[in-house]
Amino acid sequence: MSAGAPPTGADRRPPMSRTAGLAVLGAVLAAAAIRAPFLADGLWYDEIAAFASYSIDGPSGAVSRYFSQANHVLNQLLAWASTSVLGIDEATMRLPSFLAGLGAVVATAMLGREARGDRLAAASAAAIALMPTAVLPATEARGYALMMMFSALSSAFLLRGTREGGFGAWAGYAVSVALGAWSHLVFACVPAFHAAWLAVRAVRDRDAAGRRRAWAGLAAVAAAGAIALAEYAPILGQMLRIRDEFRALDGNEPTLLSAEGAWMAMSAGGSWCWWASLAALPLVAAGIAAAARDAALRSALLVSLGGVAVALLFPTVLGSWLYARFLAFAVPGVALLVGAGACELWERRRAAAIAASALACTAWIASLAVLGPRQQLREAIDLVRASRAPGEGAFAVGLPDDVHLWYASLAGMEMPGSGPYGAGVAMHLNNPSMRWCVLLYPRALAERRAALEAAGFAAVREFPGWIDHGDGAVVVLRRR
Repeated sequence: MSAGAPPTGADRRPPMSRTAGLAVLGAVLAAAAIRAPFLADGLWYDEIAAFASYSIDGPSGAVSRYFSQANHVLNQLLAWASTSVLGIDEATMRLPSFLAGLGAVVATAMLGREARGDRLAAASAAAIALMPTAVLPATEARGYALMMMFSALSSAFLLRGTREGGFGAWAGYAVSVALGAWSHLVFACVPAFHAAWLAVRAVRDRDAAGRRRAWAGLAAVAAAGAIALAEYAPILGQMLRIRDEFRALDGNEPTLLSAEGAWMAMSAGGSWCWWASLAALPLVAAGIAAAARDAALRSALLVSLGGVAVALLFPTVLGSWLYARFLAFAVPGVALLVGAGACELWERRRAAAIAASALACTAWIASLAVLGPRQQLREAIDLVRASRAPGEGAFAVGLPDDVHLWYASLAGMEMPGSGPYGAGVAMHLNNPSMRWCVLLYPRALAERRAALEAAGFAAVREFPGWIDHGDGAVVVLRRR
């Protein structure tokens, strides 16, 4: 069958070659090596808030409780399982994401193989092993790595089902979509686009067998929706009660014209660092050129990236908001595009393929090397513990969740909070024994910092944090 011919039910992929299998295994090992050093970093706000609110109380806490969007249900359930068996620390809380990140490498290889065969499978696996937008979600205790893995799996099963048909492909698709939706609500954008794509095929495909497979795919989407509804059934009422939190009502939510929008655009180059993203553009451009003349590759890119178009409706039409990390489901599609670019250049001029791939990989690894921690709350608490004199009290100012208590309790310190957004900070300012303060998100809480400084507090040390575009900083202040 030619590259651009429509797939037929008789077109079944042969087993993966040994060379390609070894290349994918190498990509998995490289992914593990580059992700492992991040696992010991201190936990950041969202990780602590989610675990302390949901996972710490067992499986029922994750599955049947939802009073904030911090609950990525499947991840919180897996985090409970991991920490129950291995004990609670940073690495065990992040272990499910780490393993899902490695699974995403294999799943992306499956996607690349469905799109264009073994060479693209290996190239796509290598790309997602090193792309910072794939590395970082796999090194925090949130549901984004699960989104990546199930997105790649569902897209691969979709392509296989539309080419070959068969119960196995559609069952795999339905389960992958349902678990992806249980990982994060925004994952629903993936099957939403798939349904539209299948509906067009069901109407326009000239081949009767192709139309039947498209209708079977739509049935699989419906089955996935039914499974997802069953998964969320225990918390649907709670989700409806806080539905206003899904709307952009406060005026401080991210927009497409904000730094989050810039990160979304830079994700096309596999990094949220502008120079690392630009370094991958030659591969991206070559991948687009390859897709322009290869119908099968175009279909694979469409099903793996099309959910982004649905997600963008939330901030543009539906009055909601979106973070760049919510688009983790598109990371396998970007890896597929980059891998296709590497293959395209290899077929045309191998020296150019090696140079472009080396440039992108070097920039990606360099950007990770200089990134630093997301949020250094652990280090800030340790500084207060080591520096305060006997009798000197300490308190914290932060967002609604008192996440500082996680590390304060581990340090054996009493460190009360100050209410949501520091609303009750005055009671600490009026207490002369309170000599130390840990201030989270100082840029967002600039007024609270000004009040602290007016009361005689001065910064001892500021710990930078890259999460939320630098808003993850933590400042330790001491009363003069």
